[in-house]
Amino acid sequence: MKDYRWFIVVFTFSLLCDAASTIVFMLREGPNIEMHPVIRYVSEMLGPILGPLLSAAFKIAAGTAVAIYCRRFAAHIFITVSIISFWAAWYNIWGYKIYTPNIMVWFPL
Repeated sequence: MKDYRWFIVVFTFSLLCDAASTIVFMLREGPNIEMHPVIRYVSEMLGPILGPLLSAAFKIAAGTAVAIYCRRFAAHIFITVSIISFWAAWYNIWGYKIYTPNIMVWFPL
């Protein structure tokens, strides 16, 4: 995985940014507005700080395991997850004030 070390660094940083922004909105609004049911459940059990951090650690481990298993697509996996995670971090802090994604129609909170 030495060839992918920068992808892994960006991937890890993006997931930590998403976790940090999730902590911010959970401290402000509470974990009950989290869309992802597993992250919401873990955050309700462990709190709005430890829940997102534990979820990020699991995502990092799982994403790295999938990339190792699917080595041919590792760069694509890391890039795609990084883009989605950076977008999620941005949305949690600023984006929710600007627009509502169409997927939110399926998740009435």
